[in-house]
Amino acid sequence: MDSNVSDDKKVLPKTLNKQKSVANISLSKLSHRLTMRKKLHKRLTLVTDIMCFLGILGIILMIIKNELIFSQIHNNDTIVSWSIKVVISVSTVVLIGFIIEYHRLDISLYALNNSIENRLVTLTKTKILLIVVEILICAIHPMPRVFPHYSNESPKNTSSDGSTSTTYSVSYIYIDVVLGLPMFLRLYLLCRFILYHSHLFLDASSRSIGYLNRISIDYFFLIKAYLEQWPIFCLSIFCIFIFLIGSWSLRACDYTSSNEHLTMQDSMWLFIETFTTVGYGDIFPSTHCGRTVAAMASLVGILTTAVFITVLTQKLLMNRWEKYVHNFVLDVELAKERKIQAANVIKFAFLAWYIKKKNVSSSSFLYLQAQRRSFQAIRSLHLIKRKQGQLVDSCIDQIDLIATERNTNTQISGVTEQLQTMEVKMYNVEEKLVEMNININNIMNDIQKILSMLNKVAK
Repeated sequence: MDSNVSDDKKVLPKTLNKQKSVANISLSKLSHRLTMRKKLHKRLTLVTDIMCFLGILGIILMIIKNELIFSQIHNNDTIVSWSIKVVISVSTVVLIGFIIEYHRLDISLYALNNSIENRLVTLTKTKILLIVVEILICAIHPMPRVFPHYSNESPKNTSSDGSTSTTYSVSYIYIDVVLGLPMFLRLYLLCRFILYHSHLFLDASSRSIGYLNRISIDYFFLIKAYLEQWPIFCLSIFCIFIFLIGSWSLRACDYTSSNEHLTMQDSMWLFIETFTTVGYGDIFPSTHCGRTVAAMASLVGILTTAVFITVLTQKLLMNRWEKYVHNFVLDVELAKERKIQAANVIKFAFLAWYIKKKNVSSSSFLYLQAQRRSFQAIRSLHLIKRKQGQLVDSCIDQIDLIATERNTNTQISGVTEQLQTMEVKMYNVEEKLVEMNININNIMNDIQKILSMLNKVAK
């Protein structure tokens, strides 16, 4: 017996030491994973910043290069524009490399968060397709072709008789414009930059709450959050970006009757006409490319107008407390009007009775007028009662229903606990009554025994 007790005492510290060692190992793994996760987040943020810089740099260089070409006759290349193309190509190659690095880090972070040892398991067909599409979007750019052997930059001139000018067809578009316009799709990198620098994405508490509620803190969630907080500012920034991009696209795609590109002022006016769906017709796109840009601008304008109307409607709606104050004022006014109409009912009914008592004919004007006013007061009284009922119903919204339900559930749980306590107390009282009954029966038996003994002694 003593040997078994001593063995148990020896085994117990060993098991405790094993549990402590396992706990220490799990804590060390968790700490290592958190450290790796933090490092991956920092590297992803750095890569995103570089990608955003390269993407916007390529767009700016593309615009500068095209503006230089637009100033030449027949859109000829110059040494400066060709050099800018080389810089754009180099930045595009570097950008594609950073895109691959970004997705590698993103896959590693996903595998680390989900405790996946082999990160290649996370590569699904959808993920691969998205990576390929992103690379293709960023790979499109105006590439340098034949090196120009002249550097003179003469502005466009058209002869007075028009003999040297050739009119461009409707389907004509310069190849560098075709390859340059898709570069605006690189602006999604700016959205990713905003995501990785947002406080909602960087805050660990918000990400934890979102993970517990199965809500991913991604860019779509960020759009909804920012539109909820700053709707006018977000819509204004979006409209400014669309206005500048669309105006320059119309300038690059469209031409005047003298084969010159539209001026920036004319293209801005054309974009405003199309975006607002007004369409005065003084300026209109003359090429398929310009018409396509105008159609896209009109669609974006319709969607933006719909969003703006929705935001404006939400801003014009009264909040909960403003509704309470407004409904309280209306209720006071209706209560006053109800008292007035009730007094009118009594007044005109008494007037009709008084006229009838004076033996005036029932078809007289005074009697009929008193009755008519009495009926009107009764009808107005019913309408006021109905309005008061509708006013009470309009005061109750979903928040009030939720609060009432919460209070009712709290009261029901309290009543249930009280009933359970009363049941326990009644059970205890029942037990005590049973004990008292047993004691009384025992006492009665003892008394009967004593009385029988006394009777025997007396005999």
